[in-house]
Amino acid sequence: MKLYGSDLSPFVQRVKMQIAAKGLEVDYMPPPGGGMKSEEFLAINPIGKIPCLVTDSGMSLPESEVILEYLEDAYPKPALRPRKPEERAQVRLISRVNDIYIGPAMGKIFGLMGPGKDPEAIKAAIADVNTALGHLEHVLTGKKHAAGNKFSLADCTITPSLFFVVKILPVMGVKAPLKNFKKIAKYWKTREKDAVTVKAIEEMTAEMKARFGM
Repeated sequence: MKLYGSDLSPFVQRVKMQIAAKGLEVDYMPPPGGGMKSEEFLAINPIGKIPCLVTDSGMSLPESEVILEYLEDAYPKPALRPRKPEERAQVRLISRVNDIYIGPAMGKIFGLMGPGKDPEAIKAAIADVNTALGHLEHVLTGKKHAAGNKFSLADCTITPSLFFVVKILPVMGVKAPLKNFKKIAKYWKTREKDAVTVKAIEEMTAEMKARFGM
């Protein structure tokens, strides 16, 4: 299999984390032809976005959520989805909260980075992030991981997003972004003890430094 993407993309990293947790052999590479809108990459994925997984049969799969579900179906062991319906729903709920609330809220932050931005707009965007983190705080259920005590797709989804929260919000003047969210702060510390998430954080840190000097 081949996975096209960038180490700084949270959508790519969630797939890379799943691949690492399952011990799958996947060739990882940037989009061919110089970028996501190149003719070469558009021939693989006409949507022109990353990640894109090319399966062993040659099928091209865009959209991270679809890729995660495919890999769980095709390579069920070790399982990153719980067996019980309620526990499986919790994993999906955490991922959903991330994608509906945290992702868009951080997207506003990214758009306001740099000099000359409206302070009131920045303040409102930070408030939106805090609201989103409050939603995540409510749905986290695990002690060692996001949902329960086993690594799951929920961890794959929220770890890259929280990376941006703890790295970017201080640049916007928020000294301790997680201080008001005890469960999330505790969870983030556990990521330093998990080999899969440590690798993802290291890759994102290196790419951010290379691209933006941060």
